[in-house]
Amino acid sequence: MSFRWPLVLSALCVALAAFCATQWVREAELRAELLSARLAERDLREQSAEARRLGETYAAEIRRLDGRVAELKRAEEAVRKELAVAAAALVAARQDAAGLAPLRAAVAQQNESIRRQNAMVTEQNDAIRAQNENLRKLIAERDAVVRLLNERTEQLNKLTAERAGK
Repeated sequence: MSFRWPLVLSALCVALAAFCATQWVREAELRAELLSARLAERDLREQSAEARRLGETYAAEIRRLDGRVAELKRAEEAVRKELAVAAAALVAARQDAAGLAPLRAAVAQQNESIRRQNAMVTEQNDAIRAQNENLRKLIAERDAVVRLLNERTEQLNKLTAERAGK
């Protein structure tokens, strides 16, 4: 039995060596896995930090855009109010323009009446000028007749005075 012990011990040593080698390989794999897990964890932390920064940036951008949307809504409401006022003014202007149509027609009629009156006045002025010219001619003729009458009367008076003196 004594030759078996060294064989048993050698077998146990080989088994122990195989076990140690297996254990060493397992630990190496675990260390590699742990290292990769740590690297993955670090990458995840970096990605998480980057995601947080992006989240904060996006949140700030969302707040800014929400503010801009609110501002644009206020501006839109102001434009709608101005549009309503402008539409009301347009309706009023159209009504006023429609109300002006009869006035325009009346003004056109008055202008036509004034043109006719002006034409009539022009005709009357022409007639008055002609009458004035005729009157001047008549006055000139009368003056000539009066002069002639005065001359004849003077001659007659002279003749009468000469006859009375004789």
